[in-house]
Amino acid sequence: MPISIRAARNEDLEIAAALVQRSINDLWTRHGVEPSMPLRPPLFQAFCLSEDASGLWIAEDGGAIIGFGFSWTLADFWYLAQLFVEPGKQARGVGGELLQKTLLHAERLKATNRALITFAFNTSSIGLYTKHGLYPREPLFRISAPASEVQRRLRSSRYARRPIAAGAPVDWLGQIDSDILGFRRDRHHEFLLRTDATGFRIEEGDSAVGYAYASPEGHIGPLAVAPGADTAEVVSAAMEAALSLQPQQLSLIAPGGADALMAKITELGFRIVQPLVLMSARSFGDWRNYVPRDPGYM
Repeated sequence: MPISIRAARNEDLEIAAALVQRSINDLWTRHGVEPSMPLRPPLFQAFCLSEDASGLWIAEDGGAIIGFGFSWTLADFWYLAQLFVEPGKQARGVGGELLQKTLLHAERLKATNRALITFAFNTSSIGLYTKHGLYPREPLFRISAPASEVQRRLRSSRYARRPIAAGAPVDWLGQIDSDILGFRRDRHHEFLLRTDATGFRIEEGDSAVGYAYASPEGHIGPLAVAPGADTAEVVSAAMEAALSLQPQQLSLIAPGGADALMAKITELGFRIVQPLVLMSARSFGDWRNYVPRDPGYM
């Protein structure tokens, strides 16, 4: 039977999540990276499906799911969160067909910019995206450090931090995003605050100078530094926040051009684990002041 492309349904998402895990681990293995991608529940995918089902697509071969394409939009910004094909099926043009479907999502919504984050060593995918007008803009690096090492080196920030309660107003978070990225992410913050990630408001007096999210496993992101704030102090406050959750390891995705951030995390003992790259149709955002959560959420 020929390969078919159809809109994704809720019942597809668990199967698609397992496919994404297999595909990433296979990619890492082929590039000499330890295949350690965990299987995660598709919470953000389900949230985006409920918000706008036109961004999620499934490829099937004989009734079996062999590909998954997932994009989300905010205002006139389109983002490709995931595009993966079952290992051993990639040479059949499935990825290109799924990409075409997701790009229709951008066209229907008249998106003025399109972006994604992918692995920097995945040259075949980078070539595919480049053909569709998305070009490498910013090097990103997944970095990590033992929590005990960061704790030993960290000095207390002059900025205060406090947890953000689920259901709390997110206007101030949206304003920081607007200042840094060029668009608000209010609904995305509402989603994150309902997950096991803990959001922290970083402030000086009554003014917000940034925000950071940290997972129970110690992954930090997204993290944002408000314009004019001291990046090193915001990062220190974010590290204190993450350490308060008592993880064994800390990790984040650092933009290579964020000099102040890179200097601070290097000082704290972080080391590069994996290279990624931000690609987009046109430049956007101040990547000296923003740390993405992961390639799917941005």
